[in-house]
Order: sequence, then C-alpha cells, then structure tokens
Amino acid sequence: MTFGLYLSLVIIFGGGGNKPPEPTPTPTVFPRITVEILTPEQQVDRIAELAPSPTTTIAPVVIVEVSDDTKCQQWLQTALEAGWPNDREVLDRLGYVMWRESRCTPTADSGPDHGLTQINQIHKGYISDLGWTHEQMKDPVINLRFAWLLYSGREANGQCGWTPWSLKC
Repeated sequence: MTFGLYLSLVIIFGGGGNKPPEPTPTPTVFPRITVEILTPEQQVDRIAELAPSPTTTIAPVVIVEVSDDTKCQQWLQTALEAGWPNDREVLDRLGYVMWRESRCTPTADSGPDHGLTQINQIHKGYISDLGWTHEQMKDPVINLRFAWLLYSGREANGQCGWTPWSLKC
C-alpha cells in the first residue's frame, strides 16, 4: 500500500531528482549607438550630402558684347551673378576697375584693400552689417556683390557709383 501511494504521488506530482535544468534566457543585446556632435560647418556639409540633387539647372546669363579690350572678362559672368547689370558700358568700366585695382586677381591684398575691386577697410562696418568680414572680400563672388552694393547704393542716391574707385561719371 505504501508503494501504491508513493507511485500515485509520483504520477500525480511527477518524479523528482533527475529533471534537466531550465535553460537560462539569452540576454538581449542592443546595438550601441554613438552620438557625434558636429561643428556648424560639418552640419552644413552633412545637409549638403543628404540633400537631393537638383533636377533643374539654371542657364548662365549671357553677357552683352563687351569691347574686345575690356579687361578681366573672365570675371564678368561672376559680376552678373553678383547683381551687376548686363550693360556694356557698366561692364566695360567694371573690367577696367578690376584690372586697375587687382590685375584681375581675386585674392589681391594691398593691406587695407582686398580682392578684385580692392574693397577698402573703411567699409568694415558696412561689410560687418551684411554678415561678412573684410577678409572675405578676397572671395570674388562676395567682393563683386559688395562692390555692386557700393556702386548701386550711390547711384540710387543720385551720386556717382564709381566714386569708391576714384572714377568720375
């Protein structure tokens, strides 16, 4: 009878002793994420990298025919993009200014004057108000844009736009 009771308990509750151990769960491994802080310049580069490529292109402005002897013709397209008018007389004169001031060298530096049109340091305040530095006047696009602002600002006030370069109208 004891054996029968023991056997029935084993059947009901299961046998003891040689049961295999429960498998230990495998720990979940999460990927390691590293955050890298980018400088403002790196952020701009990253945005440019990720930006979709443009689907349309803008044709360059066709320059009016300038005189054969117009100086610095290689910079006239840049001048148009910087805002200068597509006007033969103005572009001929601008070419002369660039030749006389810098010999068409965008990085020309005479100390107080910088770039193609030799923007003088007396304009530092105005340059700063526009968000540029005097050193950036060695960039041909910025230099020609600032030169256009000097020229056109004077013209809009009824003055000679060429005065900053000591030319008469």
